[in-house]
Amino acid sequence: MTNAIKGFCLHGKERIYPNSGVSVTSNTSVVDMELPELKEGEILAKTLYTGICGSDNSASLGKPNFDWVQRPRIIGHEFSAEVLELGPGEHGDVKVGDVFTPLAMLGCRDENCPACMVGKWNLCPKKQIIGFHRNGGFGQQVVLESDRVVHLIDGLTPEQGALVEPLSIIVNALHNKCNIKPGQDVVVTGCGIIGLMSAELARAAGARVAVTGIAHDRDIRLKKAKERGFITIEVSPDNTLSTQLSKGVVDDKGIPFGTNGKVDLLIECSGVPQVLTEAIDVVRPEGDICVIATYPKEVEINATHLTRTSLNMRGSMGSCRDDYMVAQKLMVTGVFPSEHYTNFYDFENITQAFEDSIKANNVKAVIKMN
Repeated sequence: MTNAIKGFCLHGKERIYPNSGVSVTSNTSVVDMELPELKEGEILAKTLYTGICGSDNSASLGKPNFDWVQRPRIIGHEFSAEVLELGPGEHGDVKVGDVFTPLAMLGCRDENCPACMVGKWNLCPKKQIIGFHRNGGFGQQVVLESDRVVHLIDGLTPEQGALVEPLSIIVNALHNKCNIKPGQDVVVTGCGIIGLMSAELARAAGARVAVTGIAHDRDIRLKKAKERGFITIEVSPDNTLSTQLSKGVVDDKGIPFGTNGKVDLLIECSGVPQVLTEAIDVVRPEGDICVIATYPKEVEINATHLTRTSLNMRGSMGSCRDDYMVAQKLMVTGVFPSEHYTNFYDFENITQAFEDSIKANNVKAVIKMN
């Protein structure tokens, strides 16, 4: 196969600090890429729409928790695509012309793997993440295993298809890790798309939800949250979440949020170590903390306080096929209003899209790839 296509490539691993004067996209560039021959069980697809994930941003900034990503790499794991060609071997119900979104994580599929034997590829220690372990969705065409294919359901658009993977992560976290009950007060820390998706699904489960952000988020991400009716809390080192809850937070009807400065559940989506450290101070005894974010360094936790308050702290990693199907249903039925949070860019403006995303000047950047 000799046809050349364009791709957005991660090639450097220099540690970049936003607002340091160094371009936040200096580790990346648009390149010509050659497509490999299709191997057994692989397909060739044309990418349609690809979303920029926070992990793509972290890898682009050279954060240490993404040192393991081999460079150069065409990144991207949140995308919709159309099947162009089937390679050798069996492909089940996958056929040319199908529109799909891929499973980001592919397990080793060994019959003795505790994760793979129950279909939890997201927990396989040898999992392969598209866009990190092999070239991904920021190429205008992509080669991938047909086992990853999740067909888009009737009524779901290719634009929405780019949001299935991140929403599936929230489905896994909230449905399987959080015991949300109607009437609970829930704080979501971080107002990136993962935080905003968490807020939407927590409210759909019957909770009253507050979303936190920093001053820079006031006019973009927190504004979007407020437009959707969420309580918004602007935090800073001098005005922390715990301080504001202790002084009293009310909803738009003046009804107090939380009880004595404590909430029922905190969903941590910011990836800021200090936020997770503080989390155990704002959750009631026997309350819950769900950690979806990853962190660039070790996080210090007051384990004794965790014990004495009998808190439940659970992590949630990725998602599996069942979660993808639920995520699609939530968008088709309008439970998650994807159009409220999506910012579209043409492929020729992909570098600008990454800069806007890294600097939190948009909510969810999605690239029209072709």
